[in-house]
Amino acid sequence: MKAADPKTTAGRAFVRSLNILLKFARLYGYDHGRTVEQLDIAWRELHAAIPEGTSEGLLLGATGAQLLLDGVPLEGSPAEKQFAQLLSSAGLSSIQFFTSVTQEELVRFARAFPTGKAKPTELAQQLKSSLVGAKGIRINETCFVATDARLKDASMAAQLAAATLGDDQDQFRQWLNDPQKLLELIAAAQGSHGDTATGPGTGNGSGGGGTGVGTGTGGVGTPGNGGGPGKGSATSGGTITISAGGVLGEMLGPGMGAGRGPGSGVGSGHSSGEPSEEEIYGILSALTSFGQAGAGGADGMAAAGAFHEQMSQLPGRAQMTLKEAIAGLAAQAPDAKPDENVLVKLAEHLAIRFALERYEKGEIKVNAVRQMLDRMNAEIDNLRKILGAHEDKMTDAGMMVESHREILDRQFWAAVPDSGKQAVLLSGEAWCIPPRNVQSYVAELIEKGNIAEAISILQNYASCADSEETDARKKTAVGLSEMAQLYATADPRLLGEALRHLGLRLSVEQDAELQSLVGAAFVRLSQEAATNRCFPAMEQALDLISGVETQRPGIARSMRGKMGIEERVPEFLDEALRARQAAAGLTSVLKLLPQTSMEQLTTRFNRCSLRDEAEHVANLAADLGEEGLQYLRSTVRGGPIGEAVEMASLLSKLDPESVSVFLPGRMKDFPRTSQDRIVRQVSASGSSGRCRILLELLDHVDALVMPLVIDEIGVTGDRDALGRLLTIADGDLPANGGPYLRVKAVEALGRIHAPESIATLKRIVEARKVLGWVQPQEIRIAAMQALEKLDPLWVMAFLPKSGLDKGDMTLAPLDIAPNCKFVRQRRHTRVRLHKAVTAVSTNLKQNCRMEIKTASLTGGVAAIDRHVAPGTQVQLKLQWGLRSLQATAMFRDYRANDMAFEIVDMSLDERSKYRRLLADSLSSAGAQSRREDGVKAAEVAPSR
Repeated sequence: MKAADPKTTAGRAFVRSLNILLKFARLYGYDHGRTVEQLDIAWRELHAAIPEGTSEGLLLGATGAQLLLDGVPLEGSPAEKQFAQLLSSAGLSSIQFFTSVTQEELVRFARAFPTGKAKPTELAQQLKSSLVGAKGIRINETCFVATDARLKDASMAAQLAAATLGDDQDQFRQWLNDPQKLLELIAAAQGSHGDTATGPGTGNGSGGGGTGVGTGTGGVGTPGNGGGPGKGSATSGGTITISAGGVLGEMLGPGMGAGRGPGSGVGSGHSSGEPSEEEIYGILSALTSFGQAGAGGADGMAAAGAFHEQMSQLPGRAQMTLKEAIAGLAAQAPDAKPDENVLVKLAEHLAIRFALERYEKGEIKVNAVRQMLDRMNAEIDNLRKILGAHEDKMTDAGMMVESHREILDRQFWAAVPDSGKQAVLLSGEAWCIPPRNVQSYVAELIEKGNIAEAISILQNYASCADSEETDARKKTAVGLSEMAQLYATADPRLLGEALRHLGLRLSVEQDAELQSLVGAAFVRLSQEAATNRCFPAMEQALDLISGVETQRPGIARSMRGKMGIEERVPEFLDEALRARQAAAGLTSVLKLLPQTSMEQLTTRFNRCSLRDEAEHVANLAADLGEEGLQYLRSTVRGGPIGEAVEMASLLSKLDPESVSVFLPGRMKDFPRTSQDRIVRQVSASGSSGRCRILLELLDHVDALVMPLVIDEIGVTGDRDALGRLLTIADGDLPANGGPYLRVKAVEALGRIHAPESIATLKRIVEARKVLGWVQPQEIRIAAMQALEKLDPLWVMAFLPKSGLDKGDMTLAPLDIAPNCKFVRQRRHTRVRLHKAVTAVSTNLKQNCRMEIKTASLTGGVAAIDRHVAPGTQVQLKLQWGLRSLQATAMFRDYRANDMAFEIVDMSLDERSKYRRLLADSLSSAGAQSRREDGVKAAEVAPSR
């Protein structure tokens, strides 16, 4: 197998990256991080495609929906085809990237593409403006093909014949380019063989504003009479006489004459019957020989002889058909500029006219017309090879040229009357009509307002996918692929019908080639349904592909990745969340894609900072029903740890009982950072059962995560936790739990506001021993703060003899607002330190230094001198003045240039020092505020 060209491979990669870059720009803008990152990727791949030190650049061409890389067509995705159509619509033939291209020029090139809706015609102007002065990128709007300046006005056939005619080159060139002259030339060739025609003939001549009519029999015509001189004559053999008064009248000889000049005469004779199919093939073969005669040399002379011989062997009716065709071709545009493909046009005209006459007489059906045209096209192709060198040059340059078979089909269809078109398109042979012709006809109907008729035609065409004929199914599949956009715009319901036909056919089709074609059509229609937000059609496509998957799993899996529905789920969800309402049919589509849908909804649920946003996401997830819940349950029960951590929050909102059953048993296998994240997410979910979940998790998490669990239990305010919190407050701690947990439990009791806890709290505060108090001061302070909410009169009476002062009571835990709009609330008062406190880590391989600016009893925000990953556990040593204290903390996340941290463990003596530090800063801030208020009052007083 031939190894792939590294440049081609790199070029293809660059084209893909460029498409992704433009897509990101439309979605996020050019300054978004993902767009900037993709721009770097595109630059690296462009640099790999045209490395330094080489002289070759990279040429990216576009013709229609086809991208070309250095003239080689790329088999691209629908997005790349749309990119090609955008360039073509803008009138751009190619984009040249030179070896001198710079990244700055590539940025200017990319930014020239509009991010919103814009007309394609504006793209070329924007690219020109953006690339002014750029030396590495050039935009090509016109393709120049080198040619001989002496023959610039000649056709290709004329150029081929010019070498054989010496001084008569210009004259022969005109004969080939002008249908009237061509008619004379063919008649002269026929006349040199003395051919005769039988039957009556008529002629007419005109000149000087009058007309004359003459009749002839056996090839002899009489001059016409008119208001001016006119002359017409006909001969049956011998030589042809051409006069100024009637050039073609004398030239045509057997049967028909036409002349121009001061007077003209036309005679026509009709032989009996119409030419047969074989005779038409003979005419086409004769035209091919005539075209070869212009090639010169021995081959040209031999071809000329063959032409004379073939013309002499044709019967009179075939000769007459040829002459009438030439005259008809000339009559179509008598004053038009000569065309350089007259012989090809003549051959096509004969083929189309013959096929149309046979079809209109009912002698053949539409499918037989295609077979006949295919056979004629094979003969005409020989003529095109001689006269169609310009097409070869276009093909070599990478330009897409319409196939000759398509040209014949299109011309035949254009000649069929409207009544005939409608009858065919509503019949079982609609598949015989080229898709382009069907599309143009249906578009005309829609433009005229005949919507029902257009829909009937499209429905009938789609039903041809069920035909028993292999060729019919093949052509229908190809046609549906080409007309997918038409089906979506005419009536979105048509997409569902077409998908149904294709899906059922895909399940039973045995032919491998047909499977591929039907599958491609199914994918194309699915993509169009996704683009046009036709959710019922998308639902049907997904349902059908599930049926195919049971019989042909390999094909179904391949098609799923190409249908473009799953990859658009994020867009669908964003639109539904912004509108606060799911579009009709969207929920049904999401149910068929439970994994993708739940993954996207979970991501959005975990990112919500506002309660109403989270509720809206949860409601949309609940609408997916059992399919979505089953995926969440299976992931939390046995999925990868990372996925289980993310899914636990949404599942705790939708089905808290499942989380209580599945999650505790897995928690011991989770790393501490994952346990921490699950606890925070479950608490933020707003689930009515989150307190019960947290209680189940308490005995299964790491000791450093337990304080967070107890804090979050208190935040729920659920009385179900009362019993467990009272036992912890009394000293019955979980395994590996420390005294810090008792403080957290007492604070949680205060948040629950349960009168049942008053007795326990008073016992903690009042318990004495000989030389002091039984309980540590931090626990007593927490109990007094909780009692202040439950029995403030008792606290007021007991405080003077409690050994505590008002300063100890200042930093009380914050109450949780029941109807807060945020999913998470602050649990302790945050104090801005009047002087930053320095903290140093002591347990890391590369220890860091922090400057704590603001802090609370549970954590703070600090400037850090090096990057540390969120979730990292650190032992901190805080130093202010001559005092210091130690605490165990966990880094949370970066906020601007600072790092948030949370204290997860601390000795109670150290916590007392820490409380005093914060209280001093808080009192200093209050005193400063009071001083500022006094200054303001003094400034205002004189003015009163």
